[in-house]
Order: sequence, then C-alpha cells, then structure tokens
Amino acid sequence: MTIGRTRSTNNGYRRFRRSTVAVLGVLALAAAGLGAAAVLRGPKLDAGSVNAQSVISRAGQKLVLHADQALAPVDASQVEVTPATPFTVESTGPDVQVTFTGVLDYATAYSIRVDDVEGSATGLRGALDFDFTTPDVDVTTLLRRGGFAAGADKPSDQIVRSALTAGDGAGSEVVFEAPRIQQFQVVPGALAVVELDEQGASTLVVSVEGADGASTGGTVFTPAGGRIQNLHASVSAGLFGYTVNGGADAVTGREYQNTLFVFDPRSVSGKAEEVAGFGGEPLRVVDWQFVPGSSSIVAQSTDQQLYLLDPIGGAEPVPLGQHAEMRDFLAGGLQLVVADPAGTSTIDLSTGQVAPLVQSAPEVDPALYPGTIVTLASGATVRQYDEVDYSSAAPVQQSQIVYADDTGTRELYRPASAGARIRGFCVSPNGQYLAVETIASGAVTDGYPLPGYSEMTTTFVQIATGTVTRSVPGFLPDWCA
Repeated sequence: MTIGRTRSTNNGYRRFRRSTVAVLGVLALAAAGLGAAAVLRGPKLDAGSVNAQSVISRAGQKLVLHADQALAPVDASQVEVTPATPFTVESTGPDVQVTFTGVLDYATAYSIRVDDVEGSATGLRGALDFDFTTPDVDVTTLLRRGGFAAGADKPSDQIVRSALTAGDGAGSEVVFEAPRIQQFQVVPGALAVVELDEQGASTLVVSVEGADGASTGGTVFTPAGGRIQNLHASVSAGLFGYTVNGGADAVTGREYQNTLFVFDPRSVSGKAEEVAGFGGEPLRVVDWQFVPGSSSIVAQSTDQQLYLLDPIGGAEPVPLGQHAEMRDFLAGGLQLVVADPAGTSTIDLSTGQVAPLVQSAPEVDPALYPGTIVTLASGATVRQYDEVDYSSAAPVQQSQIVYADDTGTRELYRPASAGARIRGFCVSPNGQYLAVETIASGAVTDGYPLPGYSEMTTTFVQIATGTVTRSVPGFLPDWCA
C-alpha cells in the first residue's frame, strides 16, 4: 500500500510539472509576441505641449510633440496645421518641434498632424495627431455716463470688462466706478485709472488684486497741479506708464513738462519712477509706447528724436533716429512703424535696421476724407474714411473702414445705423480683430479733456472676414490705449 501511494504521488508531481511548463511556455510566447508588437509598431504620440496663452500674444512660440520612440528626421512637408498658419519644423530623437512664426487666433481650435513619421530603429511608419484650443480674451472699455459738467446727480463712469467672442447676448462686468474717469489701463491683477475732480485736476488710482482675490486701491503720488496723460501698460511686465505735464517738484521746484513716469503696482516703494534721458537729464516726451512683450519703452522727444529706453535696468537711451510720426508695432513682433514726409518705414528693434514699409494703397472715392491708417504684418493696410459735409452742423455724415492688399480693396466695416460715425479703431494685439469705436447719430460730446460722446459702443470685427463678433458699451478699449 505504501508503494502504491508513492507511485501515485510521483505521477501527480510529473503532471503538475508538465502543466506548469506548458503555462510558462504560453506566457513566454505571449510576452514575446507583445514585445515584438511593441517594437514592430509605427510611432505614436506619447505627449504634446504648448503654452496656449503665449501663442496668442507672441510670435515664435513652440509646440512640442513627443513620440513613443525615436524618429527619423521630420520636415515641414509632413506637418499640417489647421486652421492654416505659418510654421517651421525641427525634430530631434522622439520630439517634433513646431514653431509658429506668427501669432495665433483667439478662441480657436487648432489641429496638428504629422504624417508618415518613421521610427528610426524600426523603420515602421505612423502619424502624430494633437489638438488644442486657444483661449478667449477679455476686452475692457470705458463707459462715460453723463457730461463732465453734470451736477452731483451725475451717475458714475464705469470700466466694463467683456469677453471677446461671447456674442452680443453675453453680459459685461463692471470692474470699477468713479465719478469722472479720464482713461484707464489694465495688467494682470491690477488696474490703473486716471480720475478727474470737478475742476479737471487728475489723480492716478491703482487697484491691485491680492492673493485672496480682494482688490486694494491707492493713489499714486504725482506733482500737485500736474496733468496725467498718455497712460499705457505693459501686460507682460505688469507695468503702467504715463506722462505728467505741469506741476513742480516740491523739493527742487523743477516744473514737469511732458515727463514720463513708470509705475510697478507691486513695488514695495509705492512710488512711480521718472524715465530719464542721457546722463539722467529730464526727457520731454510727445509720444511713447511700451515695446510689446517687455518692459522697454520707445519714446519720441520734442525734437522728433526716437529713443529706446530701459526704465527698469536704467541703461542709457538708445537713439533710433528722427522721425515725424511714431505709429505702432506690427502685430506679434518688434518692428515699429514710423512715418516721414518721404514715406513709411519700420525700425526693427532687435537689430536697429530701418527698412521701407511697402503698403497697399486703398482704392476709394477721392471725395472721402482719410483718417486713421494701420499697417498689418502682411503689408495690408486698414484705413478709416469719412464722408464729410462741411455745410452741416455735424460734418462727418458717415464712416467706413476699408482693407487693402495686393489683390484689391474691400469694405471691412460700416456702422449699421444711419448717421453713425467712427471715432477711431485699433488692431488687436494678435492682428486678428479690429476694435471700432462708434458714435451714434445725434450723440453729443461729453466735455472731458480726453473727449468722448454719449452713446458710444465698441464693435469687434474679424479682419479676415469682416464678421462682427459683438458690440459692447463704451470706448477706449484697452487694446487701443
């Protein structure tokens, strides 16, 4: 009996070993098959990254696609971006880097496809697909309510924030109120407002948002009797700048004449700093702007000389030559447009090179009166024209904005209401939209030093199509200031 049990036990062990070996063999074959499948597979996207906020504000931003294996070199012919936008391509190892040479559109879904990518180790091919959506942006406007000389019952002026692509049915948010607002500017987390009293004296008030979301405001010191004008902002650097004309220094008695100041709302000093000329000498400024994407400044002095200034680092000014008019920067770049009697040109601030600017001339009725002109990065021009009757109490009868490029001229925008006219317009920072300030028929001036009119609206127009996205109350959109 003992011998029988031993033989039975041994047979059981042998059957167990055979079963175990068979199972392990199947698992090994399966693992080998999976490994081979992993190795013998075309490239796939492992991850993609892009700063969606940066691509709508600056040219030259990058999108990186990371594949699951090293790739053979990829060229631009394999890459498709929808909607179409200019780009360049580089590839290294498993990464494909797409650089957008221009600025992308707001609130737009983009798709990137890289076809026929080849694994450098396997020789097998695949495709990489990546989608992202750029954010919408807010635009802030000034809604004046009642004339400057109105009495104590005058409603407060308001600063109003609206989403760009939300449509006409969307609401707007009041972010600041004061009895009389001359102008304003916005940077992330801070708002600067030039307020006026009943006599027209100006005060600069800055409101800063804290970590808890609550805002605290304070008055920035300026010389008594000085007029605060030409308020601008650097969104990227978080700085405000403005000029002071009139008033005197309490210590030296020096009188301020179109003196440029820069204010950092998060500075512990709470003081605005004067932007000086050569050797720290006072600089009288007739026009100025922040350089896009930086804290640097371009300013024009009273002798028409342009300077590149560094208000933070304190370096000596860099002369840029004399020019009759300083206009604006081409969207997304560092090319400043300047105008002279001999023509229009650009100054590339990265190199200092001056080049003639080839502009498309609109073909319109010669009886129309030309107004503001803006040149786009493509060389196309956008210009306002007014129909004028000087025998009328309101000479401007109608306004229109036209677009001209090398294919011809087309009307881009005309106010829908009869008798409405255009106060002014500007181009969005990414070059996609116009912000058009419209004055209703029969509107009256509000009597402010920086004048507006009753019943003003700002309308957003897509430059590519002429489509009106929405209209919002007020004027002086922060794009234009």
